[in-house]
Amino acid sequence: MVLSRGVPYLAVLLALGLIVGAVSAEQEKPIVVATTTVLGSVVEDLAGDRVQLIVLVNPSICPAHYDVKPSDAYAISEAKLIFYHGMEGWLKQLYEASGSEAKLVQVSGGWATPDGVASYYQRVAEALKEELGLDVSDRLEARLRELEDVSKDVLEEAERSRVSEVRVIAMSWQRGFVEWMGFNVVGEFGPPEKLSSADIEELVAAGRENGVGIVVSNLQSGVEVGGMIARELGAVHVILSNFPETDPETKTLIDLMKHKSDKLLEAVKLLEVRRGLESAEAELEFYRSVFYSLVAVSLIEAAVIAYLGWRLRKVG
Repeated sequence: MVLSRGVPYLAVLLALGLIVGAVSAEQEKPIVVATTTVLGSVVEDLAGDRVQLIVLVNPSICPAHYDVKPSDAYAISEAKLIFYHGMEGWLKQLYEASGSEAKLVQVSGGWATPDGVASYYQRVAEALKEELGLDVSDRLEARLRELEDVSKDVLEEAERSRVSEVRVIAMSWQRGFVEWMGFNVVGEFGPPEKLSSADIEELVAAGRENGVGIVVSNLQSGVEVGGMIARELGAVHVILSNFPETDPETKTLIDLMKHKSDKLLEAVKLLEVRRGLESAEAELEFYRSVFYSLVAVSLIEAAVIAYLGWRLRKVG
């Protein structure tokens, strides 16, 4: 009886021990803060569960316009390492107010193209080793190989799809990737708050003049302007994001690159279908006009024959 009563208590003690051990192990991991999912995805991809990662800005929000939360100050105060881009004007004040002693590591520059992605991975790997003593060189090498393979596949598919023949208007923050794929970008537009109605009219006029088939918007800066231009031109509207995790399929920057290229290539196929239908409609309209013309000619001929017949009968 004593043993049977003791067993539940023993089980509780063991469970508590496991929980305390797990919490302690988690606390032993260095806390790494990343301002965006761009930086966070690279940290997670390279370091995995060797660090406790906290990402501040939701990927659907522009980091420059982020509203700081109280929990962010706590995360910054507990961090050992903080990765940021440089566009986060709110970070300096938050860092100073938190009393943090964490190392600030700026990783700046574009990350939309393979060169940019590789630079981000290399810079983060370097900081993880220098500041936290984490050697992620094997993982880094594997990811850079994958990046090279994916880049090659994307460009080969883009060439097969003849994207260089497709003319595009793109939001400025997506232009680099669109051009890297080989599309012919003939116009671009900035954030909507900086655009006037005259700017939009000029873009529409340029789009008509150049036969633009695709308009690319940037998700975080708003999609209304791109949608308006696409409607005016009868073009395909594509919405892209530069931040991982805006879609369940985009956990890493490499995933994001594949996802964006897939959406653009799908747009090319849709454009071909649309143009094929327009061509068929134009051809149908041509034959309809020919048919009506022939009918009119036949009616006139019938009237002339009938008139001549009437005249002959009258003369006879």
